[in-house]
Amino acid sequence: MRPSLWTLVLVGLVAAVPAQAQDTGPENPARAQLLRQRIEDRFAARVKEQLGLNDEQLAKLRTTSITYGGRRRDLAAQERAIRSSLSDQMRPGVAANQDSVSKLTDALVNLRSSYAQTLRDENAEMARYLTPVQRSQLLVMRERFMRQVQEIRQARRAGQPLGEQLRERRQQRLQQGRP
Repeated sequence: MRPSLWTLVLVGLVAAVPAQAQDTGPENPARAQLLRQRIEDRFAARVKEQLGLNDEQLAKLRTTSITYGGRRRDLAAQERAIRSSLSDQMRPGVAANQDSVSKLTDALVNLRSSYAQTLRDENAEMARYLTPVQRSQLLVMRERFMRQVQEIRQARRAGQPLGEQLRERRQQRLQQGRP
């Protein structure tokens, strides 16, 4: 399979991708992979078009996104584990272990610092082949994409069908004057 640009958009979505894949049904991993591939392809095409990238820049961006996307996924997995442990400690009616909560909280803060450093490192690497304007545009695209996925995930949790979610999002964009 070809390298994936999905990791490029997963600054905050590293947890969303597995969840999105799970939403398609654990009994159908092939469908989840197909969905992921379609999203990757569409986003890559949009990035190339909107940023005006040439093939060499896109190839370098793919490599960077794979490298740093893996790091972000690792950090997200660590964060989920820490948050789960912290949640276990903070259950109502159960006395929390102060030392454990302190260590988990420190670990969460350190993890966020690691995440920020990963973003700085990725940005520095992209600066070698993208202009400042392209990097800024990419960040805006990523943030917008992450916001959209988060909204879809929240609507799915609320039981709203995907088609209805997408129609509502399109309606909102049109009302805001965005296509």
